[in-house]
Amino acid sequence: MFTNKKQFKTGVYRTKNSISNFRCRLTIRKIHSLIDVPNLAGLDKSLEATDMPENGSYETRIISWQEKIFSQYEKDYYRIKENCKTDHQKKYYQMLKAEPHEPQLLFTYVDEDNYYPDEQNNAPQLQLSKLMQNKTQSLHLMADLGREVLLYTLTWNPEEGIMTVFPDFNNITTNPLYQEMRESNLHMYHYALERYFVEKPHTPIIKNHVACIGKSNILMSPTMVRKDRFEIPKQLHRNLLILLEIVRATNFDYDGIHIRYRINLPVDIKMANKNSELTGSTHASKQLNGFWHFGHCHELLLNVPITSEAQLSVDVYFEAISIDSWCRERYLGHAHLSIPLRSQINETTINFMQLTNAGSMADRLEVFLVGNRRQVDLPAFYGMTGTTILNRYANESSSSGRLQIQFQAVQQHIPQILNEGYFKTARKSKNITLNELITSYNTARERLEEFVDLQY
Repeated sequence: MFTNKKQFKTGVYRTKNSISNFRCRLTIRKIHSLIDVPNLAGLDKSLEATDMPENGSYETRIISWQEKIFSQYEKDYYRIKENCKTDHQKKYYQMLKAEPHEPQLLFTYVDEDNYYPDEQNNAPQLQLSKLMQNKTQSLHLMADLGREVLLYTLTWNPEEGIMTVFPDFNNITTNPLYQEMRESNLHMYHYALERYFVEKPHTPIIKNHVACIGKSNILMSPTMVRKDRFEIPKQLHRNLLILLEIVRATNFDYDGIHIRYRINLPVDIKMANKNSELTGSTHASKQLNGFWHFGHCHELLLNVPITSEAQLSVDVYFEAISIDSWCRERYLGHAHLSIPLRSQINETTINFMQLTNAGSMADRLEVFLVGNRRQVDLPAFYGMTGTTILNRYANESSSSGRLQIQFQAVQQHIPQILNEGYFKTARKSKNITLNELITSYNTARERLEEFVDLQY
């Protein structure tokens, strides 16, 4: 009739409040009407002897985040001083020594216990936990039903303010969950986890501190300063985001092609993210219907000064390389693309140029036998350095292939109207900046949140 193999759903909740304010009500109840069916191993035992006492057939607890509730096994283990070797175990020994703990049905495993459930039959919850396992805390709600039974798993990501609950919250009267236990007789329990709201938190909110109060280990989630959520460029500068995609190539002579590229910035242009890469390479692509498909994307965020000088551009140099199964590296040509530093959406096809000695048999043999990788100073070759190149080998240039490229540039700047606009205020200076406008907005929003619970 009932089964515990149901694929439960995972609840995902976002909150701006501190996790120390979280409370939940866990309830478990034994269903006496379903124990009148003994199995063969229990036919020689009386039914009354296997029943639990009345005070143990129903239990409810209000549990806060990372609150430690000991099981009977943990109480018997940690109360022996010789068993406690680590600092974590010694803390539990002192807690049991200082305060009496009466184990019942319900207990918890907190994040410090490093408890890992054996059964993870919920694929979405498992994938989510793998993605955030380095950032999250966990709280496992357990029951001692003759053996340890995992009822609920709660995880908290302090950076994103996201809590996951598996299975999701439910109600003991409308949609309880069921757990069947087969011992000498058949026992059935139903249980529920409900959100518990309190008007005032039991513990003070201390920013970015870890507090151990009683038997609760509370980790305060780091709060992000509101002004850091929306970063704006500094005065007389603008941010420019360049999105570059290498789509596909055609008309090359060899297969197994990959495209290497290098980005050169103007003198006064700096990267907003110092970890950004200015060089890269696509994967090796095999020919399909006359095309080599790449779909390679590169993102670059630049900090550009606002000047009245000529339009600046970013120079991108491409090089086509073919590597066969014998690791022969063949040079298939190079190309150049100039991207103006302005807002735009563009798609273009560039032609590759190859330096060869078309009339030399030795050159063709070199290409076939060992490859003909050439090191070319591309900025100097395309005249970007102001220097000349001496061609010692009398190379000829020929068209070798084509490359389709898409790029988009999005800029962020301080609107001029905010610096020059006038507002009817009592200030001596009626000029207002964007920083002051955002600060005023945050202050007004905080005042509004004191009276209204805003939903995000």
